[in-house]
Amino acid sequence: MKKIIYIAFIFLFSSQLISAQTDDDKIKSLKIAHITKALDLSKKEAEDFWPIYNKYDEKTDHLYEVKWCDVKNGIDLIDTIDEETAQNLVKQYVSLKKESAALKGEFVEELHQVISYKKILMLKKAERDFHKILLKQYKRD
Repeated sequence: MKKIIYIAFIFLFSSQLISAQTDDDKIKSLKIAHITKALDLSKKEAEDFWPIYNKYDEKTDHLYEVKWCDVKNGIDLIDTIDEETAQNLVKQYVSLKKESAALKGEFVEELHQVISYKKILMLKKAERDFHKILLKQYKRD
């Protein structure tokens, strides 16, 4: 019964937020609700978890904004670039993946100070499930 009330509250709260927010803000709010529910975070865990998660999310966004743009543009222009440019783009891509992996490692180490490894795996599943929900919704629209 408690879960039903919690879910109803999330949907009610989310629907009110949806009308007042941009699409990105809506998605972020829904993602927060989804992850919080999936991980069943205690109040203390949530207080410690979200600053770490948000910091990691910002760093990841920044990394991809800075490094992925050139690679993506190169892929989009693949028919017109020369071999040297392609080599440089592949090197940038590999560098991006290495930095991303290092960032994930730091994230897991920080998170483990707050939540268990099982909850870290539950987080990965919750993020994957949320992306599936978004894709399904996108296909419907």
